[in-house]
Amino acid sequence: MKKKLIYTMTFLLGGTFLFSSCKDILQVDSNRVEYEFDKLTLNDSVFSVLGILKSVQEVGDRQVLINELRGDLVAVNEEKAVIDVQELSRSEFNLETNKYLDVKDYYSIINNCNIYLTRVDTTLEKNNIKLMLPEYVAVKSVRAWTYLQLAINYNNVPYFTEPILTHSAAEEVLSQPMLTRDEIIGKLIADILPYENPAAYPMPAWDKDGKVLKFGYGDNGTEVETKRLFVPIRMLLGELYLWKGDYKNAARFFYAQIAGTGTNETAKKYTDYGHKASYSGEGGKNMNNGYMGLFSAKNFDTNSSNIFTIIPFANTELHGTTSGLADIFSPAGEVGAAQVVASPGIQSLAKRQIYRFYKGDDPKKPDLVEYSHFYEYPGDLRIKATTYSQRGNDDARTEYKNIIGKFNFEDGNIGMESEFTSNIKTTFVILQRKEHAYLRLAEALVGLEREGYVGAMDLAMTILKVGAKENYQILKDPVYAERVKLDADGDTLFNYIIENKDTIGVEPRMEKYLASCADSLRYNFGAEEFANNIGLHSRGSGDSERNAYYALNDTCIARYLGRTVVEDKVEKIIGDEPINYQDSLNYIADLVIDELALELAWEGTRFGDLVRFAKAMGDNEVLAKRVAGRAYDNDVTYRSPEFIMDADLYGKMMNEANWYLPLPGEVVEPVDPKDVTKSDK
Repeated sequence: MKKKLIYTMTFLLGGTFLFSSCKDILQVDSNRVEYEFDKLTLNDSVFSVLGILKSVQEVGDRQVLINELRGDLVAVNEEKAVIDVQELSRSEFNLETNKYLDVKDYYSIINNCNIYLTRVDTTLEKNNIKLMLPEYVAVKSVRAWTYLQLAINYNNVPYFTEPILTHSAAEEVLSQPMLTRDEIIGKLIADILPYENPAAYPMPAWDKDGKVLKFGYGDNGTEVETKRLFVPIRMLLGELYLWKGDYKNAARFFYAQIAGTGTNETAKKYTDYGHKASYSGEGGKNMNNGYMGLFSAKNFDTNSSNIFTIIPFANTELHGTTSGLADIFSPAGEVGAAQVVASPGIQSLAKRQIYRFYKGDDPKKPDLVEYSHFYEYPGDLRIKATTYSQRGNDDARTEYKNIIGKFNFEDGNIGMESEFTSNIKTTFVILQRKEHAYLRLAEALVGLEREGYVGAMDLAMTILKVGAKENYQILKDPVYAERVKLDADGDTLFNYIIENKDTIGVEPRMEKYLASCADSLRYNFGAEEFANNIGLHSRGSGDSERNAYYALNDTCIARYLGRTVVEDKVEKIIGDEPINYQDSLNYIADLVIDELALELAWEGTRFGDLVRFAKAMGDNEVLAKRVAGRAYDNDVTYRSPEFIMDADLYGKMMNEANWYLPLPGEVVEPVDPKDVTKSDK
């Protein structure tokens, strides 16, 4: 790496905290204009953390764009998209001009966190309560999250935990070799692991109700609980262990987040009938769109148990920092001006799903229609629930379909190609919600199955199809044996078998038992709060529990591989090779990847998810084919020989070196922190 690197990153805000403006979204009442390099007071602590959160806003848009533009879920409108957007979509990078490649904002967050963690006095107590400990833990979570994003996006980056306040300190950091993603992950785990239990180390609560600010739609905005401005430590640890390939610990922390281990709080059920997309009319022309309510700007419930973490934004520049995502995905008040739209790849993925009706879903045909094969829109409804169409005012009344609306829907009453023109700005970016926890747990379980834990992939399928609502045990390398079954007195139990009408035969009843196993893991979802869990796939595909087309069996696997044919209305497996265990393992992994797309489309994690799965599965095609096929309306999966894709893009994405962003090499001379102040407007 050139010596010209991190002055831009570290000295832009080196030694100086960002205090919130009195009109900013992260609003506090303060006349303080400068950070003094002494121990923080209690007020300093709150103001400083708010300043760090303000700096997180600067990377919110970027996290969404660098993950989604390089993935398989968006298509670029080259007539409207700016060059920076087009370059990211093609994985072509101009370090001199592309604003999304600049890492200085990430390192500004990190350096401000380093300053805070060095200065804060965690021993300060009142009534035996450590007053600054919640902010201390929260800032550690911000720093860990920021470093993780850098490691995911760049793979090798500078790492430092001491404040950079001088030129010589920067030179010292520059003289050290960059750390790999795995090395950084190891350091982050060690840093935050002691604070994993939210009962012992809660996130800050800055007023009596634990709420801190108002943001978003209209003049009044929505109050946000302070804890929802930070990523839960358990979620961070789960993510870190996933990237490390330590699936046992990854599953441990995602399960702990869901079940609320050691706390009074759980994620509870992850799918409910109020937040799903379903058919409401014959022919699939109408739908009930409760799913969009999760993203409605007007009715967004930041305090819902669905939401773990958001980055909030102001709805106008007069009120503070605004997001530019709406200008890219769905410009307010403009028809046909979107720079990116839902890709044919994600649309075809949704269409390939087969909706299974709940009893009574279609009142006109309650007994005749089970599946949506012949409906106008036959598949998973979540993509149609979160996109809309626009019709232009030109002579041809040009129709613009598949406009992405997750970032600026005013309310939840649109979708299924309904016409709509947004008039609002993006007011929040969701970083984590409970669906992340369940899907990441399913991913970790697939990893455990690869390591020899029998039953792990069945539990992953349960999460997707049925819903986790019982107690589950998975065993590593189990060995079974048989023995004669005895009654309570120790006598042999007999089984009477009728051989024919006149003869009764008798033989001992044998039982199969577990002779040994290397390890045993339990996941307990038998508590009452999980009783109503349903399969996450039901969010948009109806009754997935009874869906014969969504199952872990040979026919479904063969269909996914493109190895079935329908003869005389009967689906048959073709080919000489039987479905094997590896096919099953790849299939369930692919279902998790597909569900991540259907549930979390455009929320800013897609490319990283594909990288992680490709590396875990030891198969670059997991990423390369999906990305290369994004521009095509495929009615088969990427594992089918008939899958259509861009050969050049496929070749580029097969090279792992092209999965990571390049680091910039521009020098900006350091700013003396004594000369820098940040005053309220």
